[in-house]
This record gives sequence, C-alpha cells and structure tokens, in this order.
Amino acid sequence: MQLWPRRHRDWTQVTPISDLEEGGAYVVVGQVEQSQLIRRPGKKPYLRVRLRDQSGTLVLMFFHVGWLAKRLESGQRLMANGPVERFGGTLVMPHPEIQLVEAGEEPYAGLMPVYPTTEALSQRFIGDLIKRELPLLLAEVQDPLPTSLRRRFDLEDRAWALWHQHFPDDFRQLQRSRRRLVFDEFLAISLTVHWLSGQQHTGCQEKPNGPLAQKFLRNLPFELTSGQEKAWDEISQDLAQSRAMSRLLQGDVGTGKTVMAVLSLLAAVDAGHQAAFMAPTELLAEQHYQILARYLEPLGVRTGLFLAPSKDRQRLRQALADHQLNVAVGTQALLSDDIVFEDLGVVVIDEQHRFGVRQRAKLADKAKRPDMLVMTATPIPRTMALTVFGDLEISRIEGFPPGRQPIATIHLPYRERRRAYAEVLSAVKQNARAYVVCAVVHENRDLDLYGAVELAQGMESVPGWRVGLIHGQLASEDKTRVMNAFRQGAINVLVATSIIEVGMDVPEATVMVIENAERFGIAQLHQLRGRIGRGNQSSTCFLLSDVESKEGQARLQALVDHQSGLDLAEIDLGLRGPGEMLGLRQHGSSAFRLADPFGDLTILEEARQAAREVFFKDPRLTLAKHDRLKQWMLAQLTESVSQPMMN
Repeated sequence: MQLWPRRHRDWTQVTPISDLEEGGAYVVVGQVEQSQLIRRPGKKPYLRVRLRDQSGTLVLMFFHVGWLAKRLESGQRLMANGPVERFGGTLVMPHPEIQLVEAGEEPYAGLMPVYPTTEALSQRFIGDLIKRELPLLLAEVQDPLPTSLRRRFDLEDRAWALWHQHFPDDFRQLQRSRRRLVFDEFLAISLTVHWLSGQQHTGCQEKPNGPLAQKFLRNLPFELTSGQEKAWDEISQDLAQSRAMSRLLQGDVGTGKTVMAVLSLLAAVDAGHQAAFMAPTELLAEQHYQILARYLEPLGVRTGLFLAPSKDRQRLRQALADHQLNVAVGTQALLSDDIVFEDLGVVVIDEQHRFGVRQRAKLADKAKRPDMLVMTATPIPRTMALTVFGDLEISRIEGFPPGRQPIATIHLPYRERRRAYAEVLSAVKQNARAYVVCAVVHENRDLDLYGAVELAQGMESVPGWRVGLIHGQLASEDKTRVMNAFRQGAINVLVATSIIEVGMDVPEATVMVIENAERFGIAQLHQLRGRIGRGNQSSTCFLLSDVESKEGQARLQALVDHQSGLDLAEIDLGLRGPGEMLGLRQHGSSAFRLADPFGDLTILEEARQAAREVFFKDPRLTLAKHDRLKQWMLAQLTESVSQPMMN
C-alpha cells in the first residue's frame, strides 16, 4: 500500500517578525531568547518560548511539552510555522510546527510533506525513510502509459510524479504530479471495467419494434410516460444495431423500469433469440417472474424461473438448452455452469448495484455477445457512473407516472413512537396497508434494536390490524404465501426486514414505519420508502431513531428534505465517500487514495475517454505499445481483489 502525504506544509515564504499581523499564518526563523516551563495548579504545564530575529520578538506557546522543554533552550535556532494571535497586547504563535536548525545548517524552505503518524513513528522518521528509499524504487519504475497517450493528455512521467507528490519544489510541481497520479487511479478502474466486461463491437441484432412488442404495448392499461418513451428510444436504437448493446438504465423508485425490461426481452424473442432476467434475491426474482408471466404468457412467450437447486431444475435446464424456453428469470443461479442457453440474445440485470462487474461479465459469457441492459433504482451520481460503468451508455427515466404523490417523510424520536403506530392503525381502518421495517430479525437489547419477530408477535396481540411477518430466514414458499396474503389484503400490516427493499409493488400500501432508521444507509432508506406511494393516495414514512451523531442525523434529515433519489445519492456519496466502487469485494477501503470524484471530474472524464479509445483500437491489449499498460492494469486488479486474475 502506498503512503501519500496528507498535505504539504508551506515553508517557502519566511516573514520578518516585525511584519506579522494578528490573524495571519506565517513562517518565521529566529533564535530562542528565553524558554520557560509554566506550571499551573490542576492543569498541564505549557512551554513559553520567546523567539527573536533581526526585526523583533515573538512568543511561541506549546501545550504538549514532551521533549521540547529540553531542546528549546536559549540559543537554539529554529523555524516556526503557524497562525498568529494576540493575547494581552502580545503577538503569540500557539503550538506551531517547528524545524530545529542545527549549527552550520540552512533551514528547509520548501513544501514539507505531512504524513499520517503513530506514537512510534515521527514525521521526521517517515520523511527521512521515504526520501532515502524512494529513489531506489523509482529506478525500477517503467511508465505504463504510451508516450502518445501522455502527450495527448499532458501528463508527466509516472516516476517523476511519484517523487514530486512527496517532495515538490513548489505548488505547480505538486499539482502536476497529483494530476498524473489521479489520472492513473481513474484510468486503472476504467480499464478494469472494460477488461472484465469483455466489451466487443459485434453482437446480436434484435427486433425492438417486432409484433410481440407492439402487441404488449397495445395491451398495456396505460400510456408510456415521456421519460419511458425517451429511454425506450435509446434502448431500441441499440437493440436494432449489430453492435452489442451495453446500457445502464437508471430510474427512481416507481418510474417504470420493468416495462423497459419486458420490451427488451420481447425484442430478443421477436428476433428468434432467448433472453435472461437476473435479480439479486429469490423474493425479487419470484416477483419478477410472476409479473413477466402475466405479461408474456398471453403472448405465447415461454418463461422459466431458476432459483437454487429444485426438483424442476433438470426439466428447466433441458428446456432452456433446447430453446423450448424463451425467457429465463432467476437469481445468481443463472450463473451456474450447468445453465446453458441455446441462443441467448438479451440479458437484463435488475438492481445492478447488488452485483459486481465479474457477475455481469459471467452472465454475458453464456452467449457469443448478448445485448446487455442493467437497471438500478438506486440513482448513481455522475462521477460514480462514469467510473464503475465506464463501458456502458447511460439512460435515465425522468418523471413519474401521472397521479403519483410525493411521500411525506417524518423523523420521530422514540418518545413519539406511538404517533407512528397510530397512523398505521388509522390507515388500515381505511382499508389501506402498511409496512413496519426492522433492521434485524431478532431483537438485540444490548444495542436497543427492535427485531421483526418479536415486534410482529407483540402487534398480533393488539386488535385492529392483521399482521404478517417476512424475513430472509423464512423458506421460499412461506415468503410467497405471506406476500400473496399482503397483496390480497388478508394481511394489512407487514412486519419485515430489508428483504422488501426492492420489487414490492402493492399500491394499497400508504404507511411505512422504519424502526432504528439510523441502521440503514440513505440509498436503502430511499428504496424502502419507495414501497409506499405507488398508488394515487397520499403516503407517509416514519423514521424512528434517537441517533445522536451528526452524520446519522444528516442521513435522516436528507430523507426528510429530499424526494429525488439522485439528490440523495449525491448527498450519500458526500457523506460516505466513494467506497469500493468496482464491486469486486463487498467491503473495503475507498478505491481512491488521491483522487476526489467530485473535484477531479475533468480528469475522470479524460481517463474514461482514454480507456475507451485504448479498448476500441485494441480490445485485448495485444499491441506491443500496450504491453506495459496491460501488465500494470492486471497488477492493479490483482491488488483490488487479492487474488490473481485470469487473462
């Protein structure tokens, strides 16, 4: 792991003490005239040092004394850097950063790196170690970027950038070195995404306006919104070309992405191909299967559901291999080696943020070159989309179906918890339905967490509502039974975990209560909230939490203030940082060490452009001029996933 300076302290501009002004930050050089340890009853002592140069004197104050009391004796020459304040008519520099200047030495007058330290490692030790060892390492560095690429994007040599990020002579060199290293970070991710996606430029040619799609549109009980029409125009243009489609469809909760998915699947069937639809959970896959079967079976399109191994698996596998099935719906079970398509033309992946790049690529490998549509209701900020989905074109469904009401979101402390459940009771008395969401299956008293099981049991003893329970530990048939009962109204309050986060579409649900809301992220809360407000009735979401941290309060307030998923995604990115963006591991530190996806957007776009051009000309990086680039990219990828990658 590389260790970068957290910042650089500017020692370049020395100011005479007589020119100092209150409120400014300065660098001064002088000689210790007096050093006095001040002791105070009941308080830690502090060190008061009077520093003199040829123009005057300045008082330095140190509140963490340690070794300073012994070193800062009369006659010691030193350089001090810090803000100047005025106390009782005297100019004081409280606890400045200092350099001790030994006899015969000149003070350092450049940009000094400041590293993260521990008690065992001082700034001086780390700086001296890097200055001594780094040249030995840089002697072995071969720049992975071709000279033509560096010239085009005005980039310094990588070895030069590595040295000057630690030890620049001035701020221009620091900026130039950072630009090169930030470009490399963005480029590594962009190249990796292209490499893992296996992007090629020829594939299946579908029929987006074929007879099945036309009949489906005629049978819809509603008109497509203008946002859906625009997104479908972009998708259908890709499907009609011989070049394989790679498109990301973003649409906020409830904007109608499923219709876009059905049209894409039918485009493949109309062209004589098969199609696949992959969802992240069994519950969501089952719901998609039921919806697709309702739409597709009247059209004569044969659909099969692939989950974990089951008694029907062998029959479904054979039907798929013989092209007796047109559309396969499932979870990651579709990635199994024994699932073989006779002629896969279109792949649709729902809730893309739940899958990694590798999983996307593995499903695509089941065909020569399928058209790929990946969908998400978790809006992705532009910076993230440009990076993680650098191999994809991006479409958005703007707007909501007519009549859709905004969802009132209210954050309540637990002392007002009764208010939320009174609203639930009022709603179900008016034949509406409600969700109650818990962060855990079973309560945890040590952490004050309400559990879905115990809460459902407690609610069942109170008359006025019919309570159901659903969570991930239930058997598939039990989940299906409970969900059907909720849809049909036999259950009017569903107590659940976050398993209902995606795919639930019950228009009669108008109230949601989220217990321990601080345990969920912004995106997850927005997804959960999207389970209500799907009809034309006003809806309310209660966030119950006694969270005290500023970040936790900011997350919940964001949900109160914003309805837009994209606005919330930007806020979330600002609060949490970019995280592990490649989707190659579930947890881990940020994918970036120097880059800032907000502030470095221009560099990000340049790196993305460079990656796309490289892969357009040389899809497998076989040209001699790309040999170093390929090896460097694979090394970065290996580091990211902590295991070797196959070519």
